[in-house]
Amino acid sequence: MTVSDIEPILTIERESFNQPWNRSAFVAELAYRNAFSYVLKIKINGRKKIIAYICFRVIADEMHILKIAVRPKCRCQKTGTRLLRKCLKLASEMGAKKAYLEVRPSNIPARSLYDTFGFQIIGLKPKYYSDTGENALVLMKELKEVT
Repeated sequence: MTVSDIEPILTIERESFNQPWNRSAFVAELAYRNAFSYVLKIKINGRKKIIAYICFRVIADEMHILKIAVRPKCRCQKTGTRLLRKCLKLASEMGAKKAYLEVRPSNIPARSLYDTFGFQIIGLKPKYYSDTGENALVLMKELKEVT
C-alpha cells in the first residue's frame, strides 16, 4: 500500500465499516515502523483497481491484524482468503508465532473467514465498538500452521 492507494481504499473502507478510518489514519499507519499494509489489485475494464487491503503490525513475535476489507462486488470469491493467507505467511516469515485480531460477533462473514484459518476465540472486550456498544471477540491463531 502506498499513499496514492488511499483514495480507492477509503471507498472500500466506507462500504465495509460503520466507523471507517479516515485518510490520516491510513497515512499514519503507513508511517508506523512495525506496520505492514498491502493491497490486492485486479484488472477491471483494462485498468488495475484495488479490490482488497489489509493492515497489520508485527511486534516481537505477534501479528496484530488491524484492518482487512474486500470491495463488496468482489466478496465471496476467496479474495479475502487469498490476501489473509499471504499476510499470515509473511508475518510467520518475519518471526510472528501468533496472530491476533478483534471482530464484532455480528460480523458473520469475517468470523467465517477467520474460522477457515483456525482462529480461536480467546477473549472478549466488552462494549469495544463505540458506535453500537457491541463487544469485540478477541481471536488468536498459531502461525506454525500457515501454508
